[in-house]
Amino acid sequence: MQFKRDRMTSRERLNAIFSGKPVDRIPFHAQAMGFNAINVGITIADFYRDPAIGIRAASRTMEQYNWERVPQLCLAPLGAVAFGGDYSLPTGDYSQSPQITSYPVKTEEDVDNLVMPDIATAGLVPLLREFARNSIEAGNAYALIAIDEVFLCASNLCSMETLCKWVIKKPETTHKLMRIATDFKLKIGEHLAEEIGTDHIIPWLGEPTTENRLISPRTFEEFALPYTKELHEKLIDMGYKIIASHICGEQNANYPLWAQVHMGEPGIISVSQEVDLEKAIHYFPNDIIMGNIPPALIQSGSPDEVYEAARVCIEKGKKAPGGFILAPGCELPPKAPSHNVWVIMKAIDDFGWYD
Repeated sequence: MQFKRDRMTSRERLNAIFSGKPVDRIPFHAQAMGFNAINVGITIADFYRDPAIGIRAASRTMEQYNWERVPQLCLAPLGAVAFGGDYSLPTGDYSQSPQITSYPVKTEEDVDNLVMPDIATAGLVPLLREFARNSIEAGNAYALIAIDEVFLCASNLCSMETLCKWVIKKPETTHKLMRIATDFKLKIGEHLAEEIGTDHIIPWLGEPTTENRLISPRTFEEFALPYTKELHEKLIDMGYKIIASHICGEQNANYPLWAQVHMGEPGIISVSQEVDLEKAIHYFPNDIIMGNIPPALIQSGSPDEVYEAARVCIEKGKKAPGGFILAPGCELPPKAPSHNVWVIMKAIDDFGWYD
């Protein structure tokens, strides 16, 4: 099947939507990492191990499917490894991303003994830096680099189970940990700005750990919101124009609080499948809304089901005054059937054009 001819290049489309100008059609960002690896015949571990290999895999896959040229790298164990923890690369059929294997913080005393690492060499930070550098050298307009949110970082220092206990029983220790996590994230932002610049990097601030099945809105407001606001505001002060905030999971009750956070001019609000796009549009009318085809459906649903879900998202997203980017509600499943991925672009071709 021959799709309609784009009237804009990916770079032109992205620059237009980021500037609040009209675009030819709905852009698509796949949130793909492991999928890129499998698509070009390398292992998922290789994608995460070597930034040059990862960028080649991303670039070839984006070209194949006509996605927006925005490679993405998320390294969930980032904070844990930087402070002395350990991690493993994905192996086998059921592992799709790096995983923490040991946490640097196990006791309250460990929090007091944490020492800020040399950010240039800290753990996985060099991989983030080189992925961004390779993305620019490959000619991509932007790279989404996961600095990630503060509460997530704190959970990666001590484990989510421990953090959930401490917010109740050890609030002072929790605030200490949040302070350290905030300072660490800000140092990453500063380092990338100094080494790469801010023109081509979009900080990806993912936050799955504040979802409402884990913590209450009251806990979010006390322990996450102040530090989240600080991180966003200071990143913007560093020169990052756009922040992509992935509000992951069931966070419906948190959206009024997230709306208090500065996302940039504009920001990108990545919406999980548990939240209706119309709700996100209501709380973020001036930002770009991105989402939210259910990843599990892309993995296991029929092509007709995926096509219909994409259509519904497009029809809702077109109403976003700040602009809309079609995307999965989280990472594209690494082993998603290629035809299910293709029909998403078919839905854009059928329903995603602007007059």
